Order: sequence, then structure tokens, then C-alpha cells
Amino acid sequence: MQTEFNDIKQLWKQSKTSAQNSSDSSNIIKMAEQKKRSSTKTQLANIIILVVFVFGLLAYFQLVAKFQSPLSFIGEILMCGSIILRIGIELASIFYAKRIDLSEAALKSNDTILRYYNFRKKIHGSVTIAIIILYSIGFYLLTPEFSSYFPLWLLVLIDLSYILAALIFSYFIRSAIQREMKALKEIKRLREDLLTQ
Repeated sequence: MQTEFNDIKQLWKQSKTSAQNSSDSSNIIKMAEQKKRSSTKTQLANIIILVVFVFGLLAYFQLVAKFQSPLSFIGEILMCGSIILRIGIELASIFYAKRIDLSEAALKSNDTILRYYNFRKKIHGSVTIAIIILYSIGFYLLTPEFSSYFPLWLLVLIDLSYILAALIFSYFIRSAIQREMKALKEIKRLREDLLTQ
């Protein structure tokens, strides 16, 4: 997605210098639309992965680990519900992105994209953190019932491994947020350049 920001920024800069040439503008718009479609395909791939993951969790809970405890049931709901919430958010992001019309004037389009990436920043920030927390709470709510199936040493290993995996995952999320913030600042700067023209 970072490369898409840079490509769109470059296209707008090219558009400013060759605004008189309408054929160049139409080529720029076509290229920007291709980048937008590429981004949408990436989001769709993420949705497919999340759907497969949630179906895998549901199958595990229904076919393998038929938990009986109400606490475990709440854990299952939190784990699956947090992933389903993320799927819904990604679908909403795709519909939001589809509303961006790159054939509009560069300044208006820039405002639309700026609002879209502000939306994505919120999603990747507090919303993603809340989803990870809900998923983690759900995971640890399964621990009491897991204790009847696993020896203590294995249960401790599973719980500690989850912490390590969550820390690694959080690092990658933080890196993605920083890249998106950098791209957002570039778009804001480009918008200011367009306003001064």
C-alpha cells in the first residue's frame, strides 16, 4: 500500500506539471485506477485469509475441542467475533475506497483520499489494538478448560508462546501503522502544494 501512495503522489505531481495535456491526464487517471484496483485486491486477499481462519477456528471449536464451560464459550465468541469484526471493517474499507473518484480534479480527489487514509489510520490504530485485545482475552478464557486436556508444562508453554506471538504480531502492526502515517503526511504535504498553486 505504501507503493500505491508513492505512485499516486507521483501521478499528481506529473498531473500538475502537464495539466494542459488532457491525454496525459487520462493516462495518469488510468494508472491511478490500476493502483487502486491493486490495493483492493490486496484487501480482498486479506479478507479471504481471515474468512478461512475464522472457519478454521469454528471447525476446531465444533469438531475437535467441544468446550463445555461457559467461560470457554465466551472465549470462542471473543476470538471468532474479533476476526469477523475485522472482516467487516475490511469490507467497509473496500466500499469506502470504491467511492474515491480519481477522475475528479486532483485537489478534490486528494481530499477524498486523505479522508480515506484517515479512516484507515483509525482502523490500524485503536480499532486493531482493541481487536487484538479481544482476541487475546478470548484465547486466555480457554485456558481453564485446556488445563483438563493438557499437562501443566504444555499449558504454560502454549500461554507463553501466545504472548511471544502477540508481541511479534504487534511489532508488525506498529510498523504498518508507521508506514501509513508517513504516507498520510506525504499526502497532506501534497495537498498543501496543490492549494498553493
